[in-house]
Amino acid sequence: MSKSQQVDSHWDVIVIGSGLGGLSAATRLSQSGLRVLVLEQHEFSGGYAHHFLRKVRGTKIVYDFDVALHQTGDLAPGRQMNRLLNSMGVLEQLKVNRFDIAYRTRGPAHDLQIPADADDYEALLCDSYPEHAGGVRDLFQALREIDAPGPDGGMSPTALATLNLSLQDFMDQHVRDERIQAIFATLWGYLGLLPSEASAFLYTRLWSSYHFGGCFYFQGGGQALADTFVNLIEANRGRVLLRTAVTGIGTHGGRICSVETKKRGTFHAPVVVSNASAPQTFHDLLDDPGLASADLERVDGLPIACSIHQAYVGIRGDAAKIGMPDRGAFFNHSYDWSDEAEGLATSDYSKQGWLTGNHNIADPGHPPPGRSILHAAVLARGDQWMDLDETEYREKKREIEEHLIDKLALAIPDIRERIEICEVGTPRTMMRYSWNPQGSIYGYASTPTSHSIHRPDARTSVPGLYLAGSWTFPSAGFTGTMLSGYRTAGLIFEDHEGSRPDPQRIRDPG
Repeated sequence: MSKSQQVDSHWDVIVIGSGLGGLSAATRLSQSGLRVLVLEQHEFSGGYAHHFLRKVRGTKIVYDFDVALHQTGDLAPGRQMNRLLNSMGVLEQLKVNRFDIAYRTRGPAHDLQIPADADDYEALLCDSYPEHAGGVRDLFQALREIDAPGPDGGMSPTALATLNLSLQDFMDQHVRDERIQAIFATLWGYLGLLPSEASAFLYTRLWSSYHFGGCFYFQGGGQALADTFVNLIEANRGRVLLRTAVTGIGTHGGRICSVETKKRGTFHAPVVVSNASAPQTFHDLLDDPGLASADLERVDGLPIACSIHQAYVGIRGDAAKIGMPDRGAFFNHSYDWSDEAEGLATSDYSKQGWLTGNHNIADPGHPPPGRSILHAAVLARGDQWMDLDETEYREKKREIEEHLIDKLALAIPDIRERIEICEVGTPRTMMRYSWNPQGSIYGYASTPTSHSIHRPDARTSVPGLYLAGSWTFPSAGFTGTMLSGYRTAGLIFEDHEGSRPDPQRIRDPG
């Protein structure tokens, strides 16, 4: 939308940030009849769900890179995310690709194509490691009990028993073979923590979302999902303003009253939903952080999740035919998690595992004809990138670019001759576009003492101020943040007894 177009200055609800948490909250709120304004500092909506375009110099060839979506889960009929997206009319506007293979996992002594279906996955492990079949069956029975509701419709006793466990603790209860543990824990990078540090509670839900809820990819990627939310918001009298950076959240009489922007002035509303990080919301945006003193101990006391190094690569040729037939492949450097921990702590990439993917398989027909979109990623500690000067930064960025291309070259040896576009994202990149401290990609870290129920609540102690996204309940990731936004909207309805927030306009106290 052009900056010259007139936009109302008064709204029922203002949402700061168009990540999936903010968009899902705004969609549900706008569908209830509320007038909702979403303010986004970037030129695209979606947060980590957005895409970016790169044109090959001297040609008309354009690559469309999906920033973060590799696959999403829980969209099978009857599953929670399926119900949520259908309730908002989102899923009916999207086309999805469903996969029988969830991912490939490789390590020093294993190389398996992992089925999406849990029964097939269990059978594969039992057939591959018959001497541990009993432990495998015990593990999968526990996973089924965790996924099933309890007698009262809430969490099952088996699920509740994982609340304070690490993923390593949980695996040790069932099977101790290092190969099977590495295979089962393949997706630990989606939480950003090694098994000894990651919450078993969240990991088992993540795992279940794929292996009980199905592995999917939205045709058109994360941007198609974000755009669908935007279209629904604007079809219900809402607006989504891009290139509109928020600089402050105003209060009057101890209550929320307004949002200040860098270039568009002040917008007024009695309710604000912040999809920005919790630390930024309270310390940098809220005009009087003292109003939120009851929230700050938790906001400031939880560990911040990791960041990532990621290469987005466009090449000539069909990658599936020249060495990369896997939609997504995870590589373990070793079965000794201490090696991975040391590599992450010291930026010794040679000790870290990595992820590669072939986007052509996720979304056939999306890349330019005769070409392929690939990605490679290694987790990162964001704090190691924050204080570099420009020379140090460029050198470190070149190092990680070469490392990631080397990983792709293991599958496609002549990849450097085929590359037309290569963009590398670093923790600084993630911080610049998300505003997340240290370029965090998952909000707060998902440890046994900082996951879901331990995060700041979406309903803050400042009347009218709410949170949505990966820094609040329940978790990070596409599924977690959309659930978060949907839940936040529900809290707003609850606080106003199912009615709209007070429609009386709040005047600028100035």
